[in-house]
Amino acid sequence: MRPPRSLARPGSIAARYDAFSYEILAETASALGRIGRQLEEALEALRRHDATPGSNRDRDELVQDAAEKAWVLFIQRDHLGMKTDHHLLSTYKIPREVMLRVGVFGKKRG
Repeated sequence: MRPPRSLARPGSIAARYDAFSYEILAETASALGRIGRQLEEALEALRRHDATPGSNRDRDELVQDAAEKAWVLFIQRDHLGMKTDHHLLSTYKIPREVMLRVGVFGKKRG
């Protein structure tokens, strides 16, 4: 809901409201971008592991990390009212084994 246009002169409450709304939308978009990049990085780490024979990283941890990053992205999008459509699976090329762990959390190793 917007304030009346008559209040939308520079320095008015409406102008400040619009600036605040813009700032919120910009931060929301930025946060989604960061979450998406974190998912991409986790998936790339898993792909690098699979492409490197004799890798010393625990593959199970990499799969779980990617699943947790995907979970965060899906939840954030859902909270914003955005559909978590199947296009995310193809956009990010999320493997089935990662999707099977989305929303499944085990005991943290520490």
